[in-house]
Order: sequence, then C-alpha cells, then structure tokens
Amino acid sequence: MEQPTSRRGTLHVYLGAAPGVGKTYAMLTEGARLAAAGVDVVIGAVELHDRDDLVALLDGFECIPTREIAYRSAVFDAFDLDAVVSRAPDVVLVDELAHPNPPGAEHGKRWQDVASLLEHGIDVVSTVNIQHLDSLNLDVERILGVEQRETVPDLVVETAHRVDLVDPPTLVISERLAAGRIYSPDRGALARDLALQPARIEALRALAKRWLAEHRPGPPRRFGGSHRGGVVVAALTGTPEGDRVVRRAAELADARDATPVGVHVREPSGLVEVRPAWLERQRSLLEECGGRYAEVGGVDVVRAVLDFARAEGADEVVIGATRRSRTDELLHGPLLPRFAKQAGPIELHVVPAPTTRPKLDRVGFRRRPPGDRVVLPARRRRIGWSMAAVLPVVVLFGLLPARSSLGVAGALFAVLIVVVLAAAVGGRGPAVLATVEGFVLADFLFTKPYYSLRIDRLLDIVALVAFAIAAVVIGALVDLQGRQGLRIARADAVAEGLARLAADQIGVRADAPPEVFAALRRTFDLDAVAVLDPQEHGWEVLTSAGRPVPRSPKDASFVVELSDGRILALGSKRFDAPNPQLLRAFVTELRLVREADQLRRMADQL
Repeated sequence: MEQPTSRRGTLHVYLGAAPGVGKTYAMLTEGARLAAAGVDVVIGAVELHDRDDLVALLDGFECIPTREIAYRSAVFDAFDLDAVVSRAPDVVLVDELAHPNPPGAEHGKRWQDVASLLEHGIDVVSTVNIQHLDSLNLDVERILGVEQRETVPDLVVETAHRVDLVDPPTLVISERLAAGRIYSPDRGALARDLALQPARIEALRALAKRWLAEHRPGPPRRFGGSHRGGVVVAALTGTPEGDRVVRRAAELADARDATPVGVHVREPSGLVEVRPAWLERQRSLLEECGGRYAEVGGVDVVRAVLDFARAEGADEVVIGATRRSRTDELLHGPLLPRFAKQAGPIELHVVPAPTTRPKLDRVGFRRRPPGDRVVLPARRRRIGWSMAAVLPVVVLFGLLPARSSLGVAGALFAVLIVVVLAAAVGGRGPAVLATVEGFVLADFLFTKPYYSLRIDRLLDIVALVAFAIAAVVIGALVDLQGRQGLRIARADAVAEGLARLAADQIGVRADAPPEVFAALRRTFDLDAVAVLDPQEHGWEVLTSAGRPVPRSPKDASFVVELSDGRILALGSKRFDAPNPQLLRAFVTELRLVREADQLRRMADQL
C-alpha cells in the first residue's frame, strides 16, 4: 500500500434515522452530483440489497472490483482497500461504515478502511444507520428488542466534516419495509416487525435527532487524552453482559467528557471462572470509546472495585445486574446490596440484565469460549485412565493376605491414595473411575460375607460411604489444583510472549527477527511458525521458524490473519483447544492498539 499523504481526506456521512430511509440512495445521488461537477468519483463498496432503483444509479460510475479472500473452505468478497488507494480518486463512495470485513482482510471493520482512505488524502462519502452507533447500542436494543452486534465508534461520525440526517416520514419508511424494498428475504422478520410497529421507527427517528443535536455541530472532541475530566468505572465480570456495562459507562463518560475505565477483578484462588474472550471484546469496546482497561486482584470483588474507583478518583461506577447462582449468593452474599452499602459518595449505576442470552458473535465466541477451559495433555489423560483402571485392582488384591488385620477401613485408605494419584495425573474422570472401582472391590473383598456385594455390618457401610464422599471431593480438589497450576504456567508464558511479540509488532510485520518466532514457538509449544503471503498461484513463505514449515493454510494446525492478507500459520502435533484462543488474544491485542492509533490520528489531524 502507498504511504499516507500529508493532506487528509474529508468524510461525508449520511446518517440513517432508521432502516429503509434511503441513505444508500442519497450517497449515490451525491456521487452523481460530484461526478457531474467534474470530480473523479469511484464506488468502493455499495450494498444494493437486490434493489433495481439502486442498480440503476450505478450507470456511469467506475466500480472498484471487490477482492476475493479465501478463508478455510469459503471464499469472501471484500472491499479492496489497496486497489482504491492505487487508483487514487478524488472521492470514493463506501457504503455501510459498520459492515464487518471477512477474515483475512487488513481491517476487521469497514470504518477502519475508511480511516485508511482518509489518511491517504482520499475524500469519502459513506453511510451508517443510527442503530449502529456504539453509544446508542442499549437504547436501540430497548427499542428493537435485538442487540446490534456490529457498531461504529461515535468518534468516527462525530469527526466527519459533514453529517446529513436522512429522515423521511415514518409512514414512508413503513411502506418501504412492508413492500420488501429494503431488506432481503432472510431479514424479512425484522422488516415486518418494524413495518407493523411504526412507534419503533418514531423512537429511532427521535434517537437520531437527539444524538445529532448533542454531537453536532461544534468542534469535534479529541479522542482520549488528559483533557478529559474525571473517570467513570465499569465493573466487568467477564460475562457477555459486560458489553452493556461498557456502553453505559461510555455514555455517562461522554456526557461529562470523562474517561471510561473498565476493571476486572481476578480472584487469586482461581476458583471463579472467567471468560477472557468476552473480556477481550470489552477491551476493544473501551478502546473504541476512548477508554482503557485494567485488572486487579482481590478476594472481595465489591471492595476491590470500589478501592480501584477511589484510587482513580471516580465518582461513578457502573455495574451489571448479575446472573449469579443461588450457591454463589449463599457463599458470598448478594453483590448489589454490598455495593450500595460500601459505595459511600460514589454514585452507582445498575445496568439490567438482558432478557435473552447473547448468541454467537461474528468471530465465533461462544457463551463459554473453549479457550477458557484448561485441557490436560492427552498423554497425561491416558496415563491417568490406565492408573485408575489398574492400580485399585493391584492394591486391593495385594492387601488380601493382610485382610484380617487391615479391615475394610485400611483397604479404603490405600485406595484413597490411588484416587489422589489418578486425579493428579489424569484429572476428574480417572479419579471417579478409581473411586467406583475401589468401592466395589473393597466391598467384594474386604467386607463380610466375603466375595459378595452384600454388607452385613453397619460400620462397613459407613466406611464405604465415607470413602466415596471423601474420594470424590479430594479428587476434584486435586484436579482443580493441577489445572490451576497449568493455567498459571500458561498465563506466565503468554504474558512473556505477548511482551516480546508486541515489542516487535509481529501482528503487522513479516520481517520480525527469528528470536520473536522462537519465543512464539516456546510460548505455544509449536513445531513450526510461518508467515504466508497470498500470491496468484499459491502461498509464499515470507518468514519461518522450526520444522516442518507449513507452506499453506491447509498444512497448518491453526492460522491467524495478520495485515495485508497475510497469514500466521502454526504447526504442532500437540495443538490443543486452549492454545488457539490464547493465540487469538495475542494478535487481537496488537490489533486493538492499531485501531486505537487510527482513531487518535483521525481526531488529532482535525
């Protein structure tokens, strides 16, 4: 890609008050007007939705062809940023700022492509619906009953040189939706819902007018920086509902020109499960809103959050209505009353929980991301199952000569040691197997009458039941401790590797030094690492380390998209489920930094 120019392009945004208002039509009409005035105008991306009236407006325009991106077994059409920059028109029309880019594109969102065009001195005319502005996400969800997964940072629209509100009467919008002229059939349910409920359209129109009055006109606010006054703290639990907490905190911070700061409390015991994938998404939201993210340690979540807020000088804290189980409530007490009691002068804002659980998002994070589970190595699990199957038999038959002196209690103590060993090596499953096997064999061999499953003495029944309970509890605790040790070791390795990779910008450079790839291999226990560049007739290996080198994405155990369509290919025979999630966090961390830098440059150059 060519280097950015000293002149920065201008951004003209058509803001749709609701779906179906005609913002794409307005964008194409503006492009035709500019072309008639002698301006060099091209179309970079347009969403036609199979509408003949929009297709007719394309006559006379030069359309930049889309770029095909192959990802796994699918091929995607993507906006070709490099082609537009090379063409260097005066103005480019780019529809739908909130549109996501397919995996493998240089940027994750189309608004980032627009930011790059502006840096190269190209003027852009674009569109966005009001429901895709990030600060309005909660308001839109209350109106439509549907969460908008793809959003645009408000700053992108705030700093545009011109914003035109496209706002026809509600009756016109309803008729367009009812006639099927707006959405394709696969989105017909939303269209029918809006068409039958004009009140929702009215609410969206009012929301658009309110946002425009609050954010335009006037000088654009700068992104981040020490000029902001105060801090609004968002308490993040690591659950999907944290998105709502971040957006509410950003809305409060924006109203008072403060900085939203998200904080997550990690309990040092590791007994409380967290979801780093959702935290990663919330970190991204904070970055887009000009905020920052922090983590603190503490056993008492309420005290840790409030102590952090006081240390930051915050007088507002946003928390979510939790979905904690009754067991958690009994063990730790309800959080909201404790927050209210201990907050003192700090003002609390409680975000209600959504009525439905979030679905899969675009990048495929599940409600319980697989990367959060610590999976024991396969070899350890096999050894653990073998120990559980063999050792109880060996131990109990070996103790048969001393049966009269040991009794059932002595035999069960010996089997308990086997359960602990099986749990330490193979986890919960082998521990349960050893418990069941030891229980049955001890009953069969050491309780009277011998060599039967009948038990005559109450003392023996109590001993067997006590053994079963103790074995299950001890096995679970040993397994938990072992997994926690692996989690800590992996976190240490990831932290060390992340520092190395961030320093060398492996996510944006293919010429990183060999020691960086060596660190990556050690961190994730890989056989080989390679950076692949797509060529016309295949893939070119730009940089590699280890053997055997993956020479295409098909040869790799896992791939991560870098910049400029390049692929980070990883090969390993030991590649288990958690590692890909951690690796994705590596590269995502670097992308977040790049996105934040793009937004800062957009604001600083205005």
